[in-house]
Amino acid sequence: MPSCNAPGAVSDDFKRVESRPCPMSTCATPAGSPCRTGKSKVAIQYHTARFRLVPQLAKALSAPTPAVRKPGSVWAELPRPVSAGAEPAGHVRLGYARASTAR
Repeated sequence: MPSCNAPGAVSDDFKRVESRPCPMSTCATPAGSPCRTGKSKVAIQYHTARFRLVPQLAKALSAPTPAVRKPGSVWAELPRPVSAGAEPAGHVRLGYARASTAR
């Protein structure tokens, strides 16, 4: 795997992140495209919920969008990758609930 430490090298981490659609309801970016902001710009960082779906990146603190994806530019859906036999992914809801058992 290429390292981001070498000058001019681009890590393949973004390909792993973009292999799945973004589960954030405010983004809902399909597989193959970078995340977007609320103002329809390409996000500087992939959403945490998205890069955490990749086991190799689950403990990473962030996943930057590479320069080839033009962060800050107007977002446009890129061609979706071909995935043979893949089932569509469901939505992820994160939340907190508390139930008291004492009456």
